[in-house]
Amino acid sequence: MHHRHHPQCRRAPVARAEGLTRRGFARRGVPRRGFTLVEILCVIVILGIASALIIPQIGTRDDLKTAAAARMIIADLMYTQNMAISKQRKHYVQFTGQQYTLLSRNTDTDPLVAITHPVNKDTYAVTFNDRPGMEGTRIDSVNFGGPTIFGFDDLGSPFAYDGTTFTPLGAAGEIVVKCGDFTLTVKVEPFTGDMSVE
Repeated sequence: MHHRHHPQCRRAPVARAEGLTRRGFARRGVPRRGFTLVEILCVIVILGIASALIIPQIGTRDDLKTAAAARMIIADLMYTQNMAISKQRKHYVQFTGQQYTLLSRNTDTDPLVAITHPVNKDTYAVTFNDRPGMEGTRIDSVNFGGPTIFGFDDLGSPFAYDGTTFTPLGAAGEIVVKCGDFTLTVKVEPFTGDMSVE
């Protein structure tokens, strides 16, 4: 005896999106899958080992320390130049051994006084022996035509100052920084005050 299924009891076909399999992956191409926890942990371990090996080597490289010192000097010189232009009065940088100080005064007859650092609100003086992360860097030489005081006028043009006479730079001023056997020279161009590193 054969039983006939009632038309309403037949199973309705499963509706599928065109081009998709039962699991929802595209028939063409490779199925997508995520990373497993083991794979992620392996990547983290590899990155940790790489950073432990590479970062100490970077921290001891003399060329990077010298480049950082040169960038710091340029930043401070640019700040001095910008202050001279914005305040419309001369601003100075005095080099003494391994230290330089940013100076200013109200008139050309007043004594030079150190300006205040905009961040730490202390005297704007930089000593190379005290710079964390730049151990071993030093100012090798400073040449602005003789005087160790250098400055910018209200137009941003550089000059050398010996305490009594202002002398516009006739050639590029140079500050040589060194760490180990690596040396860089910060140059300040006459008239424009443009700065570069060589």
